[in-house]
Amino acid sequence: MLDLQKKYNDEVVGENLTQKDIERITQENVLCAHAELSALVNATHYKNHHVHTDPVANRSTVLYESVDVIRYMLSILNTWNISSDEFETAFTKKDIYLQKHKELQSKTWDGKQPVAIVDIDDVLANFREGFSKWLKEEYGVEPDVNSKEYYFISALSKIHMNSETVFKRYLDSGGFADLSIDAGNLELLHQLKYQGYWIHLLTARPEEELKCLYDTYYWVWLQNIPCDAISFSPEKFRWCAKSKYYDAGAIKFAIDDAPKHAEDYAKHGIKCFVPKKSYNEHLHDKNIFLFKDYYHVTNLLMMQGLLKE
Repeated sequence: MLDLQKKYNDEVVGENLTQKDIERITQENVLCAHAELSALVNATHYKNHHVHTDPVANRSTVLYESVDVIRYMLSILNTWNISSDEFETAFTKKDIYLQKHKELQSKTWDGKQPVAIVDIDDVLANFREGFSKWLKEEYGVEPDVNSKEYYFISALSKIHMNSETVFKRYLDSGGFADLSIDAGNLELLHQLKYQGYWIHLLTARPEEELKCLYDTYYWVWLQNIPCDAISFSPEKFRWCAKSKYYDAGAIKFAIDDAPKHAEDYAKHGIKCFVPKKSYNEHLHDKNIFLFKDYYHVTNLLMMQGLLKE
């Protein structure tokens, strides 16, 4: 269908389009599709206050107006050079997101369950490892995964690009969907779930980036992460303070690798268990507990009365 529509598009609007042309054609196609959707609505008896001469909606009109709407959408995909494989992948990930979101929405915190707030990157997902590998493949630079720098600033400076631009390219490449998992921390979540914890994944990833949003849900689904809710916020303690859990005193602890978030949690009285990394080993607070592996963190949690033997 994309090929047939592209042949028609090339005859009507031509090839070698500028960015301005692409945006203009997209706008025109959306408006045309809107008109066809209106015609599709008119094929049904949606005006209940009118007297309809036809006993049923016109099925043939619904069929061909739908074809027109789809063709305008195909035209938009062609205009942006989006392939059938890209679209199918995006469709699948969107479906997984909808199913997973529906599953989580159906869960209800009973107001009594103890709550664990758990980060994703470099707690469950090996982000620095995956990002470092991508930087080497794309730009030929090899950041030190064990660097004390949280954002690989020294390595990124070698390619003379803004770090946010590089991160956006990594995000658009689907990097968040391909990260490996920390098996020990995954096992910890299974143990927490077994002992009755409500697990809320809280990540600082940019939710407004749809690729990031859908890839996050896709990865959680793919890795079969035991959780009850997923949220996004760059200010994690502030998010917690506004949550129903906080008012009920139900947040028992957080797990997070980032120094900023760990210190925020600790400063406000929330115990934070931190997987020990080169960039966070300096952390020191009575509410911060650095751990090396699954056995270490389970022992720490038991010592704090947060996990049963």
